[in-house]
Amino acid sequence: MWPRFKRDAPYLLLLAAAVLVLFWPALANPFLVLHPTFGQFSDVMVIHWPKARLLAESCHAGEGLPLWTPLILSGMPLAANQLAMLFYPPAWLFCLLPTEPLFNGLFIFHLLLGGAGVYILLRRQLAVSPPAALLGGLTFSLNAKWLAHAAGGHVSLVGAIGWLAWTVLAAHGLLAAKSWRRRLGWALLAAATLALQITTHTLPVIYSVYLLGAMAVWQHLQAGWRNFSARHLAESALWLAGVGVAAAMLGAAQLLPLLELAGYSNRVLSPAQAAEFSVSPAQLLAGLLLPSSRGGHELIIYLGLAPLLLAPLGLGRRNRWSWFYAGVFIFAVLFALGPATPLHGLFYRFAPGFGWVRTPARIFFVAGLAVALLAGLAAERLATERWSRRSQAWLSRLAVGLGGVALLAGLGLAVSVEPVRRSALALALIVPATLAVMALASRRWLSAALTGGLLSVLIFIDLAWFDTSLLRFVPPEQALAPGRPAAEFLARQPGLFRVYSPSYSLPMQTAAAAHLQLADGVEPVHLAVVDEFMARAGGYNEPGFSVTIPNFGAGPIESALKNTPPNLKLLGLLNVRYLAAAFPMAWPGLKLHSKVDNTFVYTNTLALPRAWVAHQTEPAQADWLDQLDALDNPADVAVIDAGWPQLRSTRPASPARITRFAANVIELEADIAEPGWLILSEIWYPGWQATVNDAPQPVNRVDGLLRGVFLAQPGPARIVLEYRPWTVVWGSRLSLAGAALLGLAVMYLALRMATLRPGE
Repeated sequence: MWPRFKRDAPYLLLLAAAVLVLFWPALANPFLVLHPTFGQFSDVMVIHWPKARLLAESCHAGEGLPLWTPLILSGMPLAANQLAMLFYPPAWLFCLLPTEPLFNGLFIFHLLLGGAGVYILLRRQLAVSPPAALLGGLTFSLNAKWLAHAAGGHVSLVGAIGWLAWTVLAAHGLLAAKSWRRRLGWALLAAATLALQITTHTLPVIYSVYLLGAMAVWQHLQAGWRNFSARHLAESALWLAGVGVAAAMLGAAQLLPLLELAGYSNRVLSPAQAAEFSVSPAQLLAGLLLPSSRGGHELIIYLGLAPLLLAPLGLGRRNRWSWFYAGVFIFAVLFALGPATPLHGLFYRFAPGFGWVRTPARIFFVAGLAVALLAGLAAERLATERWSRRSQAWLSRLAVGLGGVALLAGLGLAVSVEPVRRSALALALIVPATLAVMALASRRWLSAALTGGLLSVLIFIDLAWFDTSLLRFVPPEQALAPGRPAAEFLARQPGLFRVYSPSYSLPMQTAAAAHLQLADGVEPVHLAVVDEFMARAGGYNEPGFSVTIPNFGAGPIESALKNTPPNLKLLGLLNVRYLAAAFPMAWPGLKLHSKVDNTFVYTNTLALPRAWVAHQTEPAQADWLDQLDALDNPADVAVIDAGWPQLRSTRPASPARITRFAANVIELEADIAEPGWLILSEIWYPGWQATVNDAPQPVNRVDGLLRGVFLAQPGPARIVLEYRPWTVVWGSRLSLAGAALLGLAVMYLALRMATLRPGE
């Protein structure tokens, strides 16, 4: 083992160096934040930074993992949100390390992880030399599809793709192993890496599951129909099913809350929504040959000119897996075309999981893996096979013909079309150079080492040249600058309240830095009831799926809702005391509080407190939003479902005082003269538990979406609400049990391997 590692170590170090070059600004100043060059915002800050900050603050306060976030969308379950990565062990470092350097470290780690996985897969399972494996690892680590999403700030997605390569590696080992011990070892690795994907992002999990199934079928088809064994196929299927069960058990802490959220979310996509960000044939051709960042990260599919030229050469009889990965690439291309081919529609309708997936172009993550493996196999063929004179002649003609066309076309485009100048120069230089190396290597005019080295250098130049055009690094002060004056002004206002912005005047990260709580927000998955309520409260009346609340439609976010009157009574029910807008608003019920920088800050005169006690009730009706809107004073009346105590008092609402407010726990005090419903202006969701004077009491849904606790006894009451969902409790127990079993199995295999004699 040690001699083998010594041989591979230099190449893995070269792979690491190639990735680190892309992040040299962050190495020089670790507190810089990764941003895209093709957009104003980064999901590192908008989506991930507030969650990481909340995680760190909760840990430092001794409150453990924040299973709920009060920061956006009037509160939502954080345990069910994979983007929070609460159950992903590397993310626990946010409790110990500074946030910005750790984000950079996670990007670098996962890019290296994926490249190393491809390197080892090529070396151990596909039997190529270290130079050829390095070439494949570079192709995967630096492919622009992956780097574009890193630039966009998709921390969890980048992490899951890094583990995808290791899941495929483990599947190769599992399918090729002959002894049950080796199968068990590979199955454990497959389960662990699949579980790590579960705790980071759903999309690669879906890709992995279908890829593993296809690999099992291909493994047995290679034997031919005469040697086909249904029993062996069934055995492989059982092993893979065991991998799935073990992965689900290991990832249960994340998986169970996620499945629970699915029943309350509106993320059920129509065919048009599911096909969003597919690529047209023209975009496909341009994206592969003349990439541009102007379409944003979703439409960047560039895998490199040099790898694409090498990939067909990777096909050969010696390794039939090359044909499998060629099929994977073709499938990915057809799927990415969306409605242009029947494939996407078939998978959307009939393949479980794909109905939840937007952005067909993201299948190019898998295409990148396939091309990386084919490029590594091609480099190995160039270095080891003896090419016939006919093949040598064809490669030479290709180098002259196609290389000449690429040179002339690239130079012409570079001179005449400014937006693609960089890509055109790459076309003019990389294609002829790669083809020349291939032709010379086939004639044995270049040594194997020199061939691998030259091709690796060309791939690095090819991909890194484009990758660096996607990445920029900004200081945290700059990332937190938008909306800061207004956020700091609002943070100085007394009491507990929420803010709503119809113009995105308070970006998520800026609000989180000021510890503000928002009724709006940017999040890929919402609660359906919140979308429905906010569509009415915001006045835009579009309750369907949207990444943002409010739904800005196709207009510019700064002014799309300028002429849309909000429903201040409903916003007030959510404790929205202030509205912050980039434009003046003259709607009745709003009072201009101040103009801070370029932001108008209004007071909502109809805002209710965060908690109160209602002594009157109405049974909930089907049109509950109309019912709420018709109430003269929503604080006086609790709208509750049938079966819960109904109150006929005429007493107005009584006050309730919040004595402690944290992510997972809220403590209150109330002193009432007669029974009533304690209403919290907090979103109802399963898992919230309450005690009233230390006695358990149910937490019910009131007013359609808020939490309510019935106070049956007059007098003083101390109420404690804690978010402790059974999905997290039992999911964590299952994950811990799975981790313990995994550890025991690894120890057993290690002991068995230590006692085996050579050759066994």
